[in-house]
Amino acid sequence: MNETIKGQKCQSDGSYCKFGSQSLLKLLSAFETQIDGVMENDDIEYVHKTRVTSRRLRAAIPLFKFCFPRKKYKEWLCEIKKVTCLLGDSRDLDVQIVFVEQYIDKLGPTADRAGLDLLLKAHRDRRKSIQPAVINGLEELKSTDVLGALGKFCEQTITELSNEVFYPQKVLEKAQWHISFRIDDLLAMENCVHIENEVQKHHEMRIRAKKLRYTMEFFAPLYKNKLSEEIETIKAFQDVLGEMHDCDIWTQYIPKFIQETNGKTKVKQKKTENALLNFLAYVKDKRKENYSEFVRLWDKNLKESFFDQLRVAVNAKSAVLDEERIKRVLENPDVKIAVLSDVHANLQALKRVIQDAEERGVDVFLNAGDSVGFGAYPNEVVELLSEKNVLSVLGNFDCEVIEGKTKHKGGKNVAVKFTQKELAKSCEYYLNALPRELRFEVAGKKLLVTHGSPESIEEHIYNDTSVERFKTLGKKAKADLIIVGHSHEQFWKQVNGVSFVNPGSVGRPDNGNPQAAYAVLSFNPFKVELVRLDYNVEGGVNAIRKKGLPESFAQMLLRGVSLDDITKEDQAKKDKIVQDYKAAVQVCQDISAKYWPDTDHSEQVRKLACGLFDGLVKLHKLGIRERYWLECAAVLHDVGLSESRGSHHKKSAKLILNETQLPFTLQERRVIASIARYHRKELPKPSDYNLATLDPATVHKVKVLSSLLRIADSLDYSHQSIVEVLIIKPGTKRITVECMFKTKPALEEQAFNKKKDLFEKVFAKKMVLIWKQPSKPLDT
Repeated sequence: MNETIKGQKCQSDGSYCKFGSQSLLKLLSAFETQIDGVMENDDIEYVHKTRVTSRRLRAAIPLFKFCFPRKKYKEWLCEIKKVTCLLGDSRDLDVQIVFVEQYIDKLGPTADRAGLDLLLKAHRDRRKSIQPAVINGLEELKSTDVLGALGKFCEQTITELSNEVFYPQKVLEKAQWHISFRIDDLLAMENCVHIENEVQKHHEMRIRAKKLRYTMEFFAPLYKNKLSEEIETIKAFQDVLGEMHDCDIWTQYIPKFIQETNGKTKVKQKKTENALLNFLAYVKDKRKENYSEFVRLWDKNLKESFFDQLRVAVNAKSAVLDEERIKRVLENPDVKIAVLSDVHANLQALKRVIQDAEERGVDVFLNAGDSVGFGAYPNEVVELLSEKNVLSVLGNFDCEVIEGKTKHKGGKNVAVKFTQKELAKSCEYYLNALPRELRFEVAGKKLLVTHGSPESIEEHIYNDTSVERFKTLGKKAKADLIIVGHSHEQFWKQVNGVSFVNPGSVGRPDNGNPQAAYAVLSFNPFKVELVRLDYNVEGGVNAIRKKGLPESFAQMLLRGVSLDDITKEDQAKKDKIVQDYKAAVQVCQDISAKYWPDTDHSEQVRKLACGLFDGLVKLHKLGIRERYWLECAAVLHDVGLSESRGSHHKKSAKLILNETQLPFTLQERRVIASIARYHRKELPKPSDYNLATLDPATVHKVKVLSSLLRIADSLDYSHQSIVEVLIIKPGTKRITVECMFKTKPALEEQAFNKKKDLFEKVFAKKMVLIWKQPSKPLDT
């Protein structure tokens, strides 16, 4: 096979893909040589080595996911996973057989071993019986040529990148992140260390320690000391946890084996059982010994700050190489610098800004702080900043998050608490290591980067800040170019020969323009370009809602205004809406017509929904505000058809949430969007993110109003407005809906019987539809 497999063309990550391909080839070579040994089954170590290599491959391939063609990546990973699973039982049985043999040897020749012989025979028979399946599985793997295809792709990648300069710092940056996240995974299990009977969690710790070790081993060649001591420590954790797990398996298995062998043996049952019970006691003692050793190892390494030192060891070389590279770049008078600030965990905006800057030929990125807060992606943003070698300073919000305290209340406090909960330890470590200022010299200009001002991280600097204040700060900073953030106001101002640049906010603009903001600096000649960019705002706000964050955070991005402005406007709307009931409904009708021209249907559904609401007031006991919610949802329920017919109810909900001209309060947006969402298809579920921030009483109202909208929509299923008169007759066990109609209502009848489900579930009453033809023909 000489097929060329097309993957993503590696650009800035060519060094990483090349390193990964070279490393994977070594593993693949070892894997292929071991397979024949497993099939011959002369030495049990072949099974062990092959299984370990397959696990190493499974751990390594996802590290380089973006280097592979998407479909091939999934296929290759799946096939190698099959091998790991295939060899699992055989390796476990090999280990267990050796364990029993060693135990028997310790007993000596005079000990009663009848039960142990039975146990040993059962395991040997089982091991022999699964060998054909192992051979068949490995032969199938060979026939698919998965290993060959993966190897050829790696060779092809190395050839394509052979003329590119290899940048070890690019690989080290990613190594740092992958290892850090594996450290976080292991440390997340710390609470179970001192609880002896946490069997399942100790098993999970073993798996996490193993993944950390494999990740470290994979990147070890990049480090001077190969991380050898650090890897040995993690291996010690893995080994002792593995021995504990082996004992746990025996502890579960022996009682079942005793029960199975009772009455099936010719030897004396009591002696057989005693031998096995003695073995069980030995296993439990062994487990205790191993557990004590595990706790001792853990406490010792924690006391010696092993994990902190491991992070330092992993990060140190990357930081040194990166600093050297940036110094070299800044020596070039033609260097271009992108200046960012106030990303605020907005991944979509950050990606767009970085893409635009790279297209402009930017060499270095500077970030004036507040990388996290308010957005849904604190970890992903920090990781991308690190991956792109962005030189960052600490912002005031970053500081509040890592210090674990905030002076704010309301929405800002929610943002701090969410970020603290969401932030991975590795990202927290990254933020904690950031300086409060950065100083460089570029093309003869002294450059200072800080968040608030040269005097305070909290100070807001605006374009209209007094000239005297600018002069004072310029003298204080002792710099020719001062980059600040914090105020989110984009400007370039020169005072007394000092340039002040605020790039604006990447992720949380608040001047009424939702576009992402940043700046580009050139030095030959000196120029500052202030840039505004469209980006995927909807992606950002959808993520905010799915994370359960307040609607005010989403509206900030959609409208490009501050949280304070959103909060003030919302407060002003709360008492105004019901007073302007008709005007607000008219706004909804105008917006509905803008998105979808079938206004006759939406108007008919509105009338029917209001008729149902009014006729059932004694049953649902809701008031004028809830009637207004239902009326607006009815008017807007089909606007999602403007995007597509598929899942248009969800698209309607999204448009209601995102349309900034709608006159709703923040809560009403989510309520009305939710009512519209459930006018068809699935019923409301607690897991639906649009309901997550609503209290139980409001969720109940959504269900009630959605049930009425479903019925109203069903009664105009043909979009022919055939229902002329609607009469509601409540009863103790059922509700009767009588409809006067124009033409034959075949579609409406079928839709009603399908969509009355939510109403009957909410009220625990049957709903019956009766069609009545008027005594005199209605005008058509």
